[in-house]
Amino acid sequence: MTEKKHFSLAEANAMIPHLLETVPQIQTLANRLAKDFPDIVAARQKSQENGGSLEGAAYLQTSLKLNKKIQGLESKGCILKGVSNGLVDFPTLRDGKLVYLCWKIPEKKIEYWHDVDAGFAGRQPI
Repeated sequence: MTEKKHFSLAEANAMIPHLLETVPQIQTLANRLAKDFPDIVAARQKSQENGGSLEGAAYLQTSLKLNKKIQGLESKGCILKGVSNGLVDFPTLRDGKLVYLCWKIPEKKIEYWHDVDAGFAGRQPI
């Protein structure tokens, strides 16, 4: 089992330009999956009857792109907490305790943190 990365504030802030580019791409792909493939809903409903979809290949391609973007963020140690609202957390140690540095699109730098159990509602200024 690999140890999770703990970010310094400087390391997390260095990720912001990448997040400002990647998170909107993730949001766009997720929205496409939800809205641009109405035939997939019908195919799911007909799946027990060997139903199919002409949109299946495009849906799968979009889904794979989305997964690749998310895995790219997570491979760097970031935690994508919310696609639609653009929330990303960075594990860090604060006074020896695991907490998250918290970023939300379109913030230009990280100015908040929260306890692991508190979530976005528990954000506190750094």
